[in-house]
Amino acid sequence: MANRAVRERLAQDVSLWLADGLVPKATHDLLRLRYGASDFGFAQIIKYFGIAGGLIALFGLLGMVAAISRSMATAAFLLFAAGGALTAAGIRLSIDKLGRYETSSKAVLMLGVVTAALGIGVAASELGLRDTAIIQGAGLAILIPLWFLAYRYRNTFLLSLGLIQSFHWVGTWTSMFGRSTYGIFIQDPRLMSLAALAAIGVGVYHELLLRTQTGRFFQAYETLGLIYLNLSLLILSIEGGRWGQADFWILMLAVASIAEIVAGARLHNPLLTGFGVTTFAINVYTRYYETFWNRMHTGVFFLLGGVSLFAVGLACEIALRRSQQQQRAG
Repeated sequence: MANRAVRERLAQDVSLWLADGLVPKATHDLLRLRYGASDFGFAQIIKYFGIAGGLIALFGLLGMVAAISRSMATAAFLLFAAGGALTAAGIRLSIDKLGRYETSSKAVLMLGVVTAALGIGVAASELGLRDTAIIQGAGLAILIPLWFLAYRYRNTFLLSLGLIQSFHWVGTWTSMFGRSTYGIFIQDPRLMSLAALAAIGVGVYHELLLRTQTGRFFQAYETLGLIYLNLSLLILSIEGGRWGQADFWILMLAVASIAEIVAGARLHNPLLTGFGVTTFAINVYTRYYETFWNRMHTGVFFLLGGVSLFAVGLACEIALRRSQQQQRAG
């Protein structure tokens, strides 16, 4: 029986064949059943809810102990000690020769690293360091072991956290408004777009040359890179007066979305294609809103937009069917 990585690749290829019209639905279902490719079902949802619940329960317990002691130093020590213990346990489960804890080991290792990192952050705050110093100093110190553990034990959870921390270190900041409502903004979208583009490039490199060694790492790189790239370009296209000519950034956003669609088609990567199509649609709608929102009645605005969207979708569907018919005929 093929291992999990092979089954996942087969499942992805079969899904692409079905989407491209190369195989009928019955053949698609038979192949998935034959190779044991499981969908993201109810059992997996329950499993990830359990992981999230365990994380919240752990933080709640440690927070309760720290509140009773009324000491940030105690809280930092408890967090770091618990994180160290969980990290050691996660490593021990990861090196199981029979591979019995493939998912649970990754979750435990992630919990350990996150908890230890929180302990370091609390300790730095207790020492009176500013938030900027904590992000630049402690954040960079946390990144080194985090990336090492992610690659050493092929832990996609840790890699995703490392990427988020890296983008945060580059210039993504969060703040709280009112009743515990968080807002996210990017300090320098131009710098962030370059960092995101680099992450996408690393992801494509992993997909083409390192997939057998790193598994699904490329998906983490590409997903987060595409999110930050498209978000940065969208911000620049809206705030054109601040960052330069808006028309230039609108064009760059359109070029980026089209490039993502083309790259997704060439690499047979639905992730790139999906982000490209979504970003292109958001760009078009944003321009439509900026131009006509204050010039039309609300009902006319949405009616015209809906009819136009339907017409574009219908044209794409007709073009796709004709292309598939020509390929089959040829």
